[in-house]
Amino acid sequence: MAGLCAARVLADYFDRVTVLDRDSYPAGPLDRAGVPQSRHVHALLARGRRDLERLFPGFEQRMLAAGAHEIDFGCDFATLRGASWAVREESGIRTLFASRTLLETIVRDLLRALPRVELIERTAVTGLIAEREGRARVRAVRLADGELPAELVVDATGRGSKAPDWLRTLGLEPPAETLVDSHSGYATRWYRAPEPARWPTEWWWKGIWVDPQEPEHMTAGVLFPVEGGRWIVTIAGIAGHYPPSDEAGFGAALGRLRSPIIAHAAQLAEPISPVYSNRAMANRFRHFERWPERLDGFLAVGDAVCAFNPVYGQGMTTAAGAATLLAETLDRVGPTSPALPRTFFRAQARFLGDAWSLATGADFRFPGTTGARPALIGVFNRYLDALFNAAADDAALRRLVGEVIHMLRRPTALFAPSVLGRVARATLGRVLQPAAAAPVPALPAA
Repeated sequence: MAGLCAARVLADYFDRVTVLDRDSYPAGPLDRAGVPQSRHVHALLARGRRDLERLFPGFEQRMLAAGAHEIDFGCDFATLRGASWAVREESGIRTLFASRTLLETIVRDLLRALPRVELIERTAVTGLIAEREGRARVRAVRLADGELPAELVVDATGRGSKAPDWLRTLGLEPPAETLVDSHSGYATRWYRAPEPARWPTEWWWKGIWVDPQEPEHMTAGVLFPVEGGRWIVTIAGIAGHYPPSDEAGFGAALGRLRSPIIAHAAQLAEPISPVYSNRAMANRFRHFERWPERLDGFLAVGDAVCAFNPVYGQGMTTAAGAATLLAETLDRVGPTSPALPRTFFRAQARFLGDAWSLATGADFRFPGTTGARPALIGVFNRYLDALFNAAADDAALRRLVGEVIHMLRRPTALFAPSVLGRVARATLGRVLQPAAAAPVPALPAA
């Protein structure tokens, strides 16, 4: 997705944009080898929906026509987080739910329609070719059968990017990396949703999110609706509690979630896939913004720069957001300026830093998470706990939290003086008038 979004932007500044993909593109929204994660749940946050429509006008219309679901997380999702089910109310924060393959197919078709863009399949890049007179500058990419000249090369090859090796081959030390790993993994199965007539009358929801609650429950569960009358059901395990990858074990693990709601839904549905599993969930940030080397004509985007624990659903949204930043940077410095790489890398890092702080902050809640632990992360997470508790009785706080999660506002908004005051008053009220702990209902209110 990051490469498709970047190519869309570059088509406004260059006479020709060539997208190289080692895969063959399927005829329609089908899985392909180069995107194994497509079998799993993919969330498009509200900011991602907005940015993709700006980059690819007509995106939303095509998605809805192909069967994507328009979802308001406030009133369409049953969400069990913390000590209670989320209040059901319209949030106004709406996004689209569909399979990763459908979303990517629509974006790729919209990109392919641009006259300056060419997509070439079954072509893998094996390295960079650079000029070393004065400052190093990329002049081409190396292919199995030759090279392809380019004024600008963008690495969008994802978590498996070979850019560090390519840079070493040029005599350049790759950028430093930060790694945070909660040792999580997930397992996914697809279902044919039951006909609405078979749904219990109290089932108002379109999707479900059940958080873990350590130490008793070390797995989370989600059910997402996608096109074609299907559900994607995923179990995510934390701190080494990997969910089973066999069908019987998967069904049993659904029954061990904090609520039986997803297990009940799966029992009424028809399984239509095996269980797919993945454990590549570490957060990794390659710090190109602090890279002391200089290489003109080279950029990197998406997971090739910053890969998040995918359970938080930030990847596609940050890919689209970084593309909009690329457009702003090109407007400011121009497509051939030596200042382009450093200016863009710094802007991209500032943007990605918000999502990084949310993802890694959440991962540091779990025992056994490894990586450079920020000094105040414990204070940060205790404050967020207090904020979420306060939001249970405060519609304005619920709205703010939703806007931050969907990247419509920066996380710093959670620490505004007015917000701190509301959280403090709510916390003090709980201390002065403690309520008896009540068990969490198995199912949300109708």
